[in-house]
Amino acid sequence: MKHIKLLIISILLLSVTLHAEFVATITASKGDVKILRESLSLKAPVGTKLLNKDRILTGADSKVQIIFTDETIISIGKNSNFSIEEYLFDETQEPVARFGMIGGAMRTITGKIGKIAPQKFTVNTKTTTIGIRGTNFTVVVNELGSLEAYCTYGEISVSINGKAFSVKQGYFITIDNNNNVIKKEFSAESLKKMKKKNFGLPSYKKSETTKGDTIVQNSEENDKQLDVTINDTTNVTIKDVTEETTDTILQARTLDETISGYNMENATYYGNYSTLTNSGTLPENGDVKLSINFAEDTARLKIGDFVNENPTAIYNFENVNKNEVYGHQEGNIGEANAIFYGTTGNVVNGEFSYGETHGITATGEYSAKTFENLH
Repeated sequence: MKHIKLLIISILLLSVTLHAEFVATITASKGDVKILRESLSLKAPVGTKLLNKDRILTGADSKVQIIFTDETIISIGKNSNFSIEEYLFDETQEPVARFGMIGGAMRTITGKIGKIAPQKFTVNTKTTTIGIRGTNFTVVVNELGSLEAYCTYGEISVSINGKAFSVKQGYFITIDNNNNVIKKEFSAESLKKMKKKNFGLPSYKKSETTKGDTIVQNSEENDKQLDVTINDTTNVTIKDVTEETTDTILQARTLDETISGYNMENATYYGNYSTLTNSGTLPENGDVKLSINFAEDTARLKIGDFVNENPTAIYNFENVNKNEVYGHQEGNIGEANAIFYGTTGNVVNGEFSYGETHGITATGEYSAKTFENLH
């Protein structure tokens, strides 16, 4: 009987996939992630192709990253309920990207649809519709239905019952169950707490990422979150009002090309780190030194007393040819990432986990900068 049941499920799944077109690919996954497709509940390993109407459920301490065919990137946090309501990216037809978010958290960088048809890019909650164009934003839908929207790049406009609220980069807006609105400036600390609460700490496991239709082995890319159809009348609209945003959100992708073109062998970045959690011997705060050999696509991150060449920890990076890279702690199980910023990549921010003999004892973040002429 068990074998017959498995055969029926396989036939149903094959029937669905043969008559549908894939719209996205899971490029990173951690923890308990499931796909609800028709009447089936499917596992969601890296490389899984997604269809229209798929729903994605994440459990506690879980998260998943999706890249759509127009290069829209969506990261779904823990305890989230996300759906692909309608998605079409075809040069012969008008594109559309309509997603559902019943609960949990999601972060996104809009792709080509956000540039060529921004009015067709929406995220629906039970009571709101978020329309966005060419920006980076985070949406958190709380258990009781209240919503928070963070603008981390560009400028957005939030319209509620015909009234518009401008939300610039560095600000967030909250909407409670009665549609009361509060707009505030967020600090780096509050943004960090929000990310930690909804997306967890970095895991940096090896994963696969996609480029076109090809799956390639790589490190996890792009940090750092539905069981009912959404039919509610919407009264909230968020749209981008920054003229240059549709071009500048591609900065990370352009920076990939810039960094991959460098041949400098001895670029050095200096900065500081601070821990987020700590139960071991690593000091709460300290210095960092990041040495990069762009010619060989390698880097070494040193934390601690790098002046006397006696660092507390060293992380080795490979494939340093894009704007976000990942490394592993030398002699232990800790891991770190490095994200390049600025028009030339002269600023690097990152997160790390610190391992000792009995396991991971600290996690933290760092920032470093170089004043050298990168080439």
